[in-house]
Amino acid sequence: MYKNILPGLLFAVLWATGAIAAKFGIRSADALMLASLRFLITGIVFAPYFLLHKKHRFIPYRNEWKSIVIYGMLNTTLTLGSFFAAQKYASAGISMLFTAVTPLLIALLSSIFLKRKLSRFEIVGMLVAFSGLLLAALSALPTATITVTGIILLAVYMTAYALSSMYISVTRVSLHNMVFNVWQVFIGGLILLPFCWLFKASHVRHFDVNLLLSLTWLIIMLSFVANLLWLYLIKKDAVSAASWLYLVPVLGYLYGYWLLGEAVTLYAVLGGIMVIVGLVISKRKTQDVLEPDM
Repeated sequence: MYKNILPGLLFAVLWATGAIAAKFGIRSADALMLASLRFLITGIVFAPYFLLHKKHRFIPYRNEWKSIVIYGMLNTTLTLGSFFAAQKYASAGISMLFTAVTPLLIALLSSIFLKRKLSRFEIVGMLVAFSGLLLAALSALPTATITVTGIILLAVYMTAYALSSMYISVTRVSLHNMVFNVWQVFIGGLILLPFCWLFKASHVRHFDVNLLLSLTWLIIMLSFVANLLWLYLIKKDAVSAASWLYLVPVLGYLYGYWLLGEAVTLYAVLGGIMVIVGLVISKRKTQDVLEPDM
């Protein structure tokens, strides 16, 4: 893992900025509309490259559309859509805690639906991490850093995240991963559009520099650079790549404090430590972790 310190560290540094970029973006647009714009523009920007670059087939076969739509709905519409919507009701640091616990939820649901046996380390790790999550989230309610709505949205985020990971783990398509990703992000953005109007979150209040910078960062630095780094790490060693995800909640708290002036309470610190400890314990049993686009 040590030879991949720089790309791994850079991945964690970038991935943890997802909640921060969303926080800045919702100053100019409703959260769901911001998310939908990001996904649609990502598809529009990168589609011409794959159309012109003949190395990888771009047009899916008829039997591949089902996988694209299902994964796009789970991974993009529900997972990232609910995450963006939650930024109105939760601090960036708390949001990143939910992100950190998601791999453990994936392991739990996999044991139930895919009959994957959990080790004692994974079981203990999940209990410690979820306890830390509850401590940080519930203690934050009085200071309004997270609300009940925020908890519900982030719970939807975690559940859809886990389901999408299980789905893609048993689904095989012949499309190249990067092409499949462009399609599922775009389709997920299309599915998310009606929810923008349904939840009255379809407004772009200001077409300003803030909106432009937020979308640029989300599209280029996360959807492109961070995902390329993730692909590089995962091809080298999936287990080592997953270990960099442990830095994400810690960096999320630091970014929230540094860039947004969010308070860091003692309970939040203790909860964060418990989440990290739980993740480290669960890591005693090696496992592959799938991560959706941010």
